Amino acid sequence: MSTINPELTIPASTESKPKIVVGFVCERSIPIQEMINQQKALSDDPNVKIVILPCSGMVKPSQMELALAQGAEATFVCGCAMGDCHYRTGNIMIKERLEGERNPKLRKSTDRTKVGMFFFTMKDKHPFLEALAKFKALAFKS
Repeated sequence: MSTINPELTIPASTESKPKIVVGFVCERSIPIQEMINQQKALSDDPNVKIVILPCSGMVKPSQMELALAQGAEATFVCGCAMGDCHYRTGNIMIKERLEGERNPKLRKSTDRTKVGMFFFTMKDKHPFLEALAKFKALAFKS
């Protein structure tokens, strides 16, 4: 087993094991507390492991790369809707980092189809789940 933080453990991937997705979620974006189980996974999809943070701007691309290196099939960040960040610019910072416009950036060797970003409000539970399903479908194809 590999760990990227004390809250999250990613089993080593094998052909027979399910594909794991690691999400870094702002606590003020979607209603994440009501969407996860005690194992910090989505109740609707226990293969999606969640790390809850005060702000998406705290996420470094290297954390997302580490999740991939340690066995996750894909990783994403979910922040507040644009223009609605509790900390003013956290969502803009992570967006710019993942798009390569701000340091620290993703490594050039990182498969961008395996890295997603979403920006939603507390009212957007279902749109988030729809966007996540589309992201997973694309990430699992490559």
